[in-house]
Amino acid sequence: MHAPNANRRGILLMIAGSSIFATNDAFSKLALQHIPPSEILAVRGIMAALLLLALLSWKGQLAAIRHAIDGRVLMRAGAEACVAMLFITAITVMSIADATAILQVAPLATMAAAVLFFRAHISWRYWTAVIVGFVGVGMIVKPGTSAFDSMALLPLAVAFLIAFRDFITGRIGAHVPTLVVTFATAMVGMGFGFAGSTVEQWNPLDLTTLAYLFGGSLSLIGGHLLTIAAFRGTDPSTIAPFRYAAVVCSVGLSAVVFHNMPDLVSIAGMALIMAAGLYTMHHHMSAPKPAPLASRDEPRKAA
Repeated sequence: MHAPNANRRGILLMIAGSSIFATNDAFSKLALQHIPPSEILAVRGIMAALLLLALLSWKGQLAAIRHAIDGRVLMRAGAEACVAMLFITAITVMSIADATAILQVAPLATMAAAVLFFRAHISWRYWTAVIVGFVGVGMIVKPGTSAFDSMALLPLAVAFLIAFRDFITGRIGAHVPTLVVTFATAMVGMGFGFAGSTVEQWNPLDLTTLAYLFGGSLSLIGGHLLTIAAFRGTDPSTIAPFRYAAVVCSVGLSAVVFHNMPDLVSIAGMALIMAAGLYTMHHHMSAPKPAPLASRDEPRKAA
């Protein structure tokens, strides 16, 4: 069981972290006007790693870096590196608002995967939510129209990876500092970026691009610190719905920074995805919980 205070803290951290991640996406899209995705990952990773080393030194936690090679920490870092590469590639052709909205289908995609690959059984209500959520994705992606681009399907793959990443995050031992988890994430992302240099042409960096990347590294660190802390010691099903704060922030940033407002069909699709996700989470949270073992044994003791 998780304490109500811990869950409230997790909710606030999730809202803040999701909002900061939306800012990070905006910095990435600005940098994409000058350099390719792999160069963003590599340079941003270097900046973030150096900043995190300074923070670890300041907090006297440099010795804890040894936990960066923990299996679960590395699995989370690898999943996050794939998330970053695919998402940055997707927003080369998509608005950050549309891409972020599609990511919110992650809980619904997880349920569908559980049925398809693990033979799980879910009620017709959950299946309805899954279908509604994917209809919302279709309204954003618009397959079969001139507005469709196959790259818009990448956020769907990212949604599955995010579900896996969050599952691993909640199972990293409490003895591993959050800064170390974030440091490992930055290092692995940097490695993915340098690997991508073998297939993408890198461009020289100017001061404007460096400023975007520095802003991206700061928001990357802030977002990871807040969201990792949000999942620790809390009920993931309680705090996960508040990831939708990212959609609101992304729509605002897309309109203000890039002068790109979603059309009415896309807005309706976003609403369907969020409604389906919130319904699923509410139904899960309101489901009756099994009685504690102690209470089950009480009648037997009385007898």
